[in-house]
Amino acid sequence: MKIDSKMRRIQQKYKTEIEARNKKGRDALVVASIILFLILLLFLGVPNFEKDANKPVATDDYQKKWMDVTQEIDNTLKDNNEYTGIAIDFNPEPIKLILKTSLKKTNGMGDDHLNELMSIANESITSNNLPALLEENETYEIVIIGKNREEITRGTFRNDE
Repeated sequence: MKIDSKMRRIQQKYKTEIEARNKKGRDALVVASIILFLILLLFLGVPNFEKDANKPVATDDYQKKWMDVTQEIDNTLKDNNEYTGIAIDFNPEPIKLILKTSLKKTNGMGDDHLNELMSIANESITSNNLPALLEENETYEIVIIGKNREEITRGTFRNDE
């Protein structure tokens, strides 16, 4: 049985009208939910994200003590021309103190300069008695990285008690 072309046009027109009504209903629901969300924000108040952004991330005393030492090391090494920054990595163990420098791996400065940077960092750590916080077999590392984030040298230290 053939369907009349006029009948087909009527069915197609009816189908598109139903689809358009359904789409209008969905759009109205989205607009209503956005308006409801804005009204809730007005009543509850807009959170002050800037106030929260200035607070440091909550850490335990163990990590806080290590973070304080990184600031001390940073202040000590700022006068050094090759030193560019410091970072600390607690995870995965061991704790890694990363000294960032502008040196290249094949720089002619020699090991004396690198040992000096490492000893200054280690002196700050030991003067704040941080190795005593470590467990019996735990260690910490001081890593010196160069200009292209390549590791130049690494020293592993432990609690000497």
